[in-house]
Amino acid sequence: MEFLNKIWTFINENLVVCIAVGALLLSLIIVLVVIVSVKRRNKRKAEEYDRIIKNAPVVDVDDLYGVGFNKDAFGKPADFAWLRGETVKSDVIKAGEMAEKVESKTPEDEGEEKKIAPKKNPGKWIIKEKGEGEFVSFLYANNGELLLSSEIYSSAEGAKKGISTIRKNAVLEGNFQIYCDKNEHYYYKLKTSNNRILCVGESYPTRNSCLGAVDSVRRFIDAPVSDEIEKDITAIKYIPTEGSVISHKSGYSGKWKINKVDDMYIASLYASNGEMLLSSESYQSYSSAKTAIGGIRNNGLEGNFIIDCDKNGRYYFKLRNAQKSTLCVSETYPQLSSCQSAIDSVRRFLRTAKISDGIDG
Repeated sequence: MEFLNKIWTFINENLVVCIAVGALLLSLIIVLVVIVSVKRRNKRKAEEYDRIIKNAPVVDVDDLYGVGFNKDAFGKPADFAWLRGETVKSDVIKAGEMAEKVESKTPEDEGEEKKIAPKKNPGKWIIKEKGEGEFVSFLYANNGELLLSSEIYSSAEGAKKGISTIRKNAVLEGNFQIYCDKNEHYYYKLKTSNNRILCVGESYPTRNSCLGAVDSVRRFIDAPVSDEIEKDITAIKYIPTEGSVISHKSGYSGKWKINKVDDMYIASLYASNGEMLLSSESYQSYSSAKTAIGGIRNNGLEGNFIIDCDKNGRYYFKLRNAQKSTLCVSETYPQLSSCQSAIDSVRRFLRTAKISDGIDG
């Protein structure tokens, strides 16, 4: 009791000092509590992040880039160098020129990808009937993003077989080719080794986003095929407008030029003002490209065009032959009327254009 009285007397005589010491001790205790709480919280967050990463599904590159392209593989985790502004050392081909070929990765790299990023949702193939007797296969990523659409088949069973052909060619080196139209929109074509078009990709604002789309196609190419056949009414049959075709005696004087790029040949149709209207596919010889001009002219004058709309709401046309195989694919246009006018221009100059002597390029 006497000891407690001495303490009380000491506190009364040194009240200010005792208050200061007490405040300091309380502050230290609060700091220690905060430090311990922060460490525990950070540890919990780190454990949660690890859990999410380990269980995360394959992410579509489009989600990372934010431009809506089914960004999305070359076989191993996507190289996101392009997200940092880096570019691949090869030239993109302008409309009417040969396209650059996108290389694929090795089977060993594909095995590495499976170890690092196992697929939780593999995407889906859906076959849609776009018109009477016209079936198209669509590949979607695991987030529902459209990655590619096939060419037209006469039956749903044919479209399913076409998926197998696309899968085989998508993993081959050089079968993806990147193009750039005159409006600086980028798109890819997947072809067979003998130059037959299997599918044409959507248009993208940058070359890197287009390459990301190729990456996505390869990543999701083995997606399962839905048994249900859906309806799709986006395709529009071209109806010629009055005056879209004129006589040889008119003042229209278009020109065909055959360009050589590398070892391939492409025929391009130009208006009298020098504007490029249409380009053929690439051919292995000058004579083959020249022969293709006849088929393009005949089918174009007959009006064998269809107009379709991509996932971004932009319109484009395809010129097809009687068997509905694609001969030419146009650039994209912001409005349906603009696409229709482009077809009208093509048909006017198809009748009058002559083949330029010599080879450009």
